[in-house]
Amino acid sequence: MKTGLEILGLLLAAMTGHAIELESIPYKVVAENRTFVRDATDRRYSVWTDAPTQVEKLMKAFALSEEEPIHLQKGKIFAVFLNDRIIENLVQITYNKTTGKIFADYVDSGMRLKLKAPGEGKKYSHLTAIVFTPPMTPSHLGIRGMIADGLSEKITDP
Repeated sequence: MKTGLEILGLLLAAMTGHAIELESIPYKVVAENRTFVRDATDRRYSVWTDAPTQVEKLMKAFALSEEEPIHLQKGKIFAVFLNDRIIENLVQITYNKTTGKIFADYVDSGMRLKLKAPGEGKKYSHLTAIVFTPPMTPSHLGIRGMIADGLSEKITDP
């Protein structure tokens, strides 16, 4: 059975005459916070690294705790996705072979939340931290339906 993305890709390919090849990439969720509070002006939608020495720093920067230490092996990526639509859940990481881009795909969870305001100049974001092995080193990690002019920030060793 084909996923909605695969069907969309087939429809676009039929309409444009170009084949779009999408591949789902396995991933492991290592931390999650649906009501992560950050500055309202923060436009980042992903912060990620392929440098093992930076994982602990990112975990601390986002106040994430880990049950087991994350030992990032060569070829793997540690990524933190920040989705301002807090009722959406990460359902897959997709590699678009046609464009060479990697995206996090989110869908509405159906849940509804009643939360107090996060404070002046703040907003809630659904933070999802994952580890995965991409088919190639990406230049950025996107989120479908992401913030216009948002940022994908790669953290490297100094």
